[in-house]
Amino acid sequence: MPSKIWKEQISVSSFDVGASGRLEAAALMRHFQEVAAHHADELGVGFSDLMKEKVFWALTHLQIEADRWPGMEEQITVETWPRGTQKLYTTRDFLVSDGSGKVIIRATSAWIMVDYLRKRPMRPAERLANIDFTPGKEAISSFPEPFTCEGDQQSEAERKVAYSDLDINQHVNNTRYVEWIMDAIGFLSERWLKSLNIHFSNEFKYNETAILKWSTNGDDFYCSITHQKTEKTGVEACLKFTD
Repeated sequence: MPSKIWKEQISVSSFDVGASGRLEAAALMRHFQEVAAHHADELGVGFSDLMKEKVFWALTHLQIEADRWPGMEEQITVETWPRGTQKLYTTRDFLVSDGSGKVIIRATSAWIMVDYLRKRPMRPAERLANIDFTPGKEAISSFPEPFTCEGDQQSEAERKVAYSDLDINQHVNNTRYVEWIMDAIGFLSERWLKSLNIHFSNEFKYNETAILKWSTNGDDFYCSITHQKTEKTGVEACLKFTD
């Protein structure tokens, strides 16, 4: 019988950390993707299972709250479970614990099932009817919180999508957007990320030009990534840092 809750132990590698010596947010997201993929495989809704039906998973929302970021060679445990469905969305939560078992990072995410040929979302309830969800266990109590990118604009920059930005679905992988945003900030060696709330609404493909705009509002740092050609917003993020 498939496990309702999936756990994996991970050693924070040298390629997971940046100049701060701590696990990078984008690296954590990659681990989340891998652990979630392994659990989805066991549940019969993994990449290979869905591609037989010309369907794939797409991440639309992710909210992370961190008390501490682990350092290089630190042993952590990532725990994940599907919480339930809400209209077009399927929610999946994550907990990261340190070697003593203390939870140091919490996250909740929302995913959609996309028809590969039509590029349209599908209602997940029927396909996931046999999944044993865990609605009573919550890493973060709410669905990823909505927000708007408002504040005093600081600057903007262009970024052209490179081949190395692409994933197996032939569009920019969600972890790359976080790296773009972190590159735009530039003060991470002095301040730690406390929370990240990011929404993905429109994909970017090879050779397209993205416009990154960032602004501040009190303790909040906002970033939007839009298509230069169409001016459609593809990604919005709100980040909070330590003082």
